[in-house]
Amino acid sequence: MAYLAEFAGSLIFLLGGYGYMCNVSLKKTLVSTLNYIELVFAWSLAVGFGLAIAVIMGGPAYLNPGVVFGSMLFGGLAVTDGLLYLLMEFLAAGAAELLCMIFFWDSFKASGDAPKRGIFSAYPVEKNVPLNFVQEILATFAFLFLVLVGIKAASGPLAIGVVGFAAVAILALTLNSTGFSMNAMRSVFSSVWFALLPFPNKNGETVDWSYQLIVNLCGSSIGGILAVLAASMIQFG
Repeated sequence: MAYLAEFAGSLIFLLGGYGYMCNVSLKKTLVSTLNYIELVFAWSLAVGFGLAIAVIMGGPAYLNPGVVFGSMLFGGLAVTDGLLYLLMEFLAAGAAELLCMIFFWDSFKASGDAPKRGIFSAYPVEKNVPLNFVQEILATFAFLFLVLVGIKAASGPLAIGVVGFAAVAILALTLNSTGFSMNAMRSVFSSVWFALLPFPNKNGETVDWSYQLIVNLCGSSIGGILAVLAASMIQFG
């Protein structure tokens, strides 16, 4: 059940965020224009509900490969269990993209040459890989530290959901430098599925693998590992 909870929580998290991104990025939708406040609320609600659902279903609610890696190193999580949680996150990314492809099929078909990879993966306003790598580590650490410490202090899934919402809202300030990623599941796992799934009008658009692997995989994983380590040192009376 814990693995199913990880899948369900990750799916809710990603589907909520990707659904908003499809609405603002594609043609023939009722939103069509990105609004910063809406963006923050969409991703905040997606993360908050994802965490709450995972907890309600009895899971640990990692929802982030960096947290899984950190838990394997410092939290006593067995490697086999950790790999299964990563698999659930990977499958959730694929399921979220598949559902978006189905529900927004006509919008993808109508969108011609409009860029689409950014719907499912995060990129900064200005690409500077060494700087972006450091920014991703710092942003991911701050975000996950807030979430992990908040979960320790929170009581019940509703409070945990509020913690997730608040953490994403606070870290909205990093949008320009991180593209609002801080999670390899949200960007790297989804980039794999974007390359594999037959989205209409991809038009040869490819994933920037060097950025995804260096910044969104390594950077966010290092930030997550450090956040798990720091949060494990905090004890509540």
